[in-house]
Amino acid sequence: MKQQINLYQAEFRVEKDPITAEFMGKTLAAALIVMLTITGWDLNKQRQLGNELAALRETLAEETRKTEELDEQLARRSQNTELTDRLNGAEARYAAGLQIREFLSETKLGNVDGFSEYFKDLSRASIDGLSITAFQFTDGGEQAKMSGQVRDSAIVPRYVQNIENGQSPLRNKTFSPSISRVEVESQLFAFVLSTTSE
Repeated sequence: MKQQINLYQAEFRVEKDPITAEFMGKTLAAALIVMLTITGWDLNKQRQLGNELAALRETLAEETRKTEELDEQLARRSQNTELTDRLNGAEARYAAGLQIREFLSETKLGNVDGFSEYFKDLSRASIDGLSITAFQFTDGGEQAKMSGQVRDSAIVPRYVQNIENGQSPLRNKTFSPSISRVEVESQLFAFVLSTTSE
């Protein structure tokens, strides 16, 4: 009697070992590549951090040197009482200037340019034999009043004409003169010039 055996059945198949030398080689090679990559990246990062640390140390050394220089300068300046006094004086003047500026900003002023041009025109208009004894400017220079003495009353109109030829706002004013003799027997005349805007 013959019996047939089917060798293709599962019981007769040879089981393959999943862990082969080739698989192990590939796994080790992949693990080695990953480890080398991580190590290379880590070494590169350490090199970069080392360079940054060296640069930061140089910067720290430079800043420390600058700080020491500034400390030395500050120590020298703090010992210089003249400089300290000058600095305190400058600060006091600055504070006073701020107070004046604040006051002026809150105050309504008529003439902010001053009266120097007025005085220049009055001095340029001077004539021998005439002397001014008093000035009075009101309303920021809108009204002006001058008084003085003169040897000849005819000099006063010439003086007014000279003022009208000047550069200051006085040239645009109309003058009302008042002339009187100082004493009955005196050769001098007293005069008062007052102005009104045209």
